[in-house]
Amino acid sequence: MRSKEQKQYHTFFTIPMLAMGQNIPGEGDLRIDETATRARAGLLNILSAATMFILIVRPEWDPVIYVGPYVIFDMAMAAMFGLTPLSPSGVLGTAITMKSKPVWKPIKPKRFAWILGATMGITCLVFRLLDYSNVWLLSVLGMCFMLTWLEAVLGFCVGCWMHSKLFGCEECDVN
Repeated sequence: MRSKEQKQYHTFFTIPMLAMGQNIPGEGDLRIDETATRARAGLLNILSAATMFILIVRPEWDPVIYVGPYVIFDMAMAAMFGLTPLSPSGVLGTAITMKSKPVWKPIKPKRFAWILGATMGITCLVFRLLDYSNVWLLSVLGMCFMLTWLEAVLGFCVGCWMHSKLFGCEECDVN
C-alpha cells in the first residue's frame, strides 16, 4: 500500500535536491513526472510559435538572439538536473501541474530528448550569428514547434522514441 501512496505523491523539488528525478519505490531508476514535462513542452511550444511569428512579422526585432540562449539554458539544466529548480520552463510546468496526479516515466529518454532540444537551440543561435537566411531559422523553429506540439498535445516525445529505438529501452512506454 505504501508504494501506491508514494506513486501518487508529487513534490516541487526532487529529493535529494538537484537529482534528475524522483526515487519512486518499486520503480527502479529515478523517474520524472510526464505531466509536468508535457506542460513544459506546451510552454516551449508557445515560445517557438511566438518566435516564428515575430521573425516573420518583425524580423528586425531579432527574437532568436534572446530566445536561443534561453532555450539552450533551459534544455541543458533540465538534462542535467531535471525540471526543478534550475530549468525555468520546468519550474513553471511543474508549478502548473502540482495538483495533477503525476505520471512517472524513466528519465533517460527525456534526458536524451532534452539534449537534442538544446542542440536545436544551438543550431538556431549559430544560424543567427552566422547571418543565415530567416528561411533556415524558420525551418528549425518549425521543427521545434512541431516536436513540442507532439509532446504537449499528443504525449508523443520524438526524442524518447528515438532513444527507445537507438538504445532499446525496455521500460520506455512510448505511445
